[in-house]
Amino acid sequence: MKYSTRLAAVLAASSFRTALAQSSTWCGKNYMANQTVVPPGGQFPFPTSSAEPLVAFRCAPAFRPYLEEDGKHAAFIIDTPIVFENINGAAPISLSNSSDWWSPSSSHNLGKLDVTISIGNHVHSTKEVPLNATGYEFSLDISSLQAQKTSYNVSCSATYKAETSSSSKTTTQHFSTNASLLYLPDTNASVVKTDLRTGALWVRPADGKGGAFEPFIPQGFYVSFDQYLAKNLSLIDQLKADGFNTIHPIPPYDNATLFQQVLDKTVELGLYIIYDMRSNYQNLSAVADQVNTYSSLPNLLTWETAHEPDGNSDPFTAARNTYDLIYQMDGYHPVSIVLNCEDYNFTPYVEGADIVLEDAYPIGINATYSPVWHTECTPDFGHCGCDNCKGTLVDIKSRIQTYKDRLNILGYDRTKTVWTTPQAMGSGGYWSTTPTGQQWAAMGLTSLNHGATGSMSFQYPTTTGNVSTIEGTATNFTVILAETIQPFVVDPTATFVNYNYGGVDAGLWNNGTAYLLVVANLNSTEVYVPWEGVGLGKVTNATTQVQRIFSVAQNTNATGLNFRPGGIGIYTATPPK
Repeated sequence: MKYSTRLAAVLAASSFRTALAQSSTWCGKNYMANQTVVPPGGQFPFPTSSAEPLVAFRCAPAFRPYLEEDGKHAAFIIDTPIVFENINGAAPISLSNSSDWWSPSSSHNLGKLDVTISIGNHVHSTKEVPLNATGYEFSLDISSLQAQKTSYNVSCSATYKAETSSSSKTTTQHFSTNASLLYLPDTNASVVKTDLRTGALWVRPADGKGGAFEPFIPQGFYVSFDQYLAKNLSLIDQLKADGFNTIHPIPPYDNATLFQQVLDKTVELGLYIIYDMRSNYQNLSAVADQVNTYSSLPNLLTWETAHEPDGNSDPFTAARNTYDLIYQMDGYHPVSIVLNCEDYNFTPYVEGADIVLEDAYPIGINATYSPVWHTECTPDFGHCGCDNCKGTLVDIKSRIQTYKDRLNILGYDRTKTVWTTPQAMGSGGYWSTTPTGQQWAAMGLTSLNHGATGSMSFQYPTTTGNVSTIEGTATNFTVILAETIQPFVVDPTATFVNYNYGGVDAGLWNNGTAYLLVVANLNSTEVYVPWEGVGLGKVTNATTQVQRIFSVAQNTNATGLNFRPGGIGIYTATPPK
């Protein structure tokens, strides 16, 4: 089947039109010529600043769910960062040696908290945890609990004793928070765990033949069931050959016989599948029927419920109601939603998800005037195909980072993660062009640099023919992501720092043995970046200490990295310590 970039873009624009037909607004905005400008509201409230230090005490199980077989080796993650914003759960704290807070050694002088985790009358444990720690692992035997479908309420408390510099008196301060523990019965059926230390998924093999859980970064595509899959099952073979590990069929799945053939084919090829309920997720009876029917799929990865509920202005509680029902019935698979808007009622919609996907499609848009509606686009009016976008790769960086920051403010930084939806269509509708393979890869790399732990491109089949196309790039890129990038991203002991040097976005991971450097030039100009600009100032011999894994329009020399417009690169490094 020959791919048509225009057809893909028209289908995407058509999905917007279908949604818009049900609503007179998009992202809360009017967009048609006969409508007036009405500010949409729904903006995310930023936390106020605090002149005094606060502690954001948080705890969460290391995995969701735990199975009965994991009981003796469970753990909780404790975070005790000092912050100066009134984010969710942050409480004032009087610090020991507070006058030394800004000194380089301050983190060593702040002391420890006595942290207690209690689960009913069965589990109770106390350990010392450093103040201003992130990701402290608190081992906890939960095997005395009864494995069950209902989550356990977990009480986490902390005591901090501080001796002030102005007095020899010791003050005792108390902090508390709550968590939810999902401890499920063992099963031989499909189970997908979320590692709340990293946000990565852990899965068994998708072929249903059993095996150990392993960390996993989904790389996949949305594929229309009725337009493509129902007519050509070989597309699934091609997707697998391109190196992708996940498929997301777009409903409706009206032909049950053909849909079953799709499911059988994905199991045969070892591809994971995302089951999409967008067509009827607000109908809880229909949701229950689908969960009963498909929860036993050996390759089921996630349930996706609301698709762009913010754009459609769906009822705020709809996604959460569906989420709760799915967990009552299943619990062995996470739930995802897709948000389209830059800033419209983010908080109520993410209540209904474990995974939040962004689907900003900035390449080829006119950011100020809609070719579909023939109206201007402003923060208060219009629909240009990418909400409040500038029409560059910076939009992807901003959207991912904004979503991650909001989840942290809300206290969901451990329990909810973000995935990306790289644009793989265009040349029609809102989009005058289709991304190149280089641009498509840059969207994925930038998303990883800002915390995305999965990628579902829209949509397949995509451009093909040579190495500059999306499919031509994917055959190498997917392998590199799985073999080189994934081991760093899923490693809970690896450190990570994000850098922005002259518009070059860089992510640097360190697993204690080597560094992984992921870079993307988000400029339309050439840029030079010295090694110290991306955290590798200790490099003394780039020839022997830096290994090129992948690059397009980008190279290195003895002192740093050279970028042509849009250049991207992936490197490992082992500089002297």
